[in-house]
Amino acid sequence: MQDMYWVQEWARVRQKELVRYKKEFLVHNSYTTVLSKDELMAAFEEIWHLFYEVYEEITLSPEVFGMPLHKFEDFNSFTRQVRESRSGPYRPFNLLYNLLLSGEFQNSDFIVDIKKLRERKTIKNNKNIFEAFGNYGFTFEGLKNGKVSEQDITIEYPDNKNVIIVLKNMAEKANATDRTNDFLSCHYKLFQDDMNTANYGDGADIVADKMHTDDEKNIIYRMDSLLKKKGYFSKEKSWNEGLGYAYYDKESTMLRNGPYHYWLLSWKTELILYLRIRNASRCIDYLKGCPESVRDIFRKSDEGCESRKLGICNFGQEYNFEGKTHWKCGCCNAPFYFKPLEKDIPHYIKLLELGLKK
Repeated sequence: MQDMYWVQEWARVRQKELVRYKKEFLVHNSYTTVLSKDELMAAFEEIWHLFYEVYEEITLSPEVFGMPLHKFEDFNSFTRQVRESRSGPYRPFNLLYNLLLSGEFQNSDFIVDIKKLRERKTIKNNKNIFEAFGNYGFTFEGLKNGKVSEQDITIEYPDNKNVIIVLKNMAEKANATDRTNDFLSCHYKLFQDDMNTANYGDGADIVADKMHTDDEKNIIYRMDSLLKKKGYFSKEKSWNEGLGYAYYDKESTMLRNGPYHYWLLSWKTELILYLRIRNASRCIDYLKGCPESVRDIFRKSDEGCESRKLGICNFGQEYNFEGKTHWKCGCCNAPFYFKPLEKDIPHYIKLLELGLKK
């Protein structure tokens, strides 16, 4: 098989995962002792676009950042390389994160303590990354032949000196609150609480913060509000490349990771709703009065799992709708999943209640 840059696909995903920010967002006063709020927000906007452009370049030209070529050799190497390709786009910002945590401002200069940097066991083979960051406006003094040596490193961003100050605050906050991913996704909410507090990213925010539109966020918060009023218990339930939030009818079911009834999932920043409808046939009469957007959910069939092909699938279901026979497989997750619409939320809830029993 031809060598490939598998990292390109995941760079696009990481770019989508950048948290969309508002022109005005909360900034705790602990971050405005050196900069004004306006200066901080202007620097943050520049940083956000830096992240976006770096992920874009890795998508288009991964060799610029020294990303490795991959090829399929055997199953073990395939698994390892897939894992590497998923985390590969983070490499430039992981290096930057470790540089920031290993350094301090000395007067107006930001100096990285090389001993602290080595203690963090940061990534190797970073010459390409340093060179690439130079194309984005950073300068690094103290490198030897473009690589980390035994000298301390001075980092500058001449076009806007506030950028280093804001990046340093972001790194320190992410490190203090165990929110490294929020640094990698350039999350504006890092600034809303003091340096040691992170009162965000819990509950429905787990999914909502990854959405790109207010419409998607409104769906999540409305679903969350309605289901909480109905007495549902909820917790984070993520899967592979998706951040999710699931709802259970009983606390005991939730605690033992039993079957959820509803699951809101940010699948590579696309909102997906899962419904555990166990008996679609009980929903058919109700569907007659539903809009086309809801009826379409029941018009789609799954190919089914290997067990179905053998005729022994215990988790799927067959039903007849509009004169056609359909199959839904429920081995891994709830059988009905789709992109939800806010106007259809009452129908989703009613359909699940009707189809809950086999």
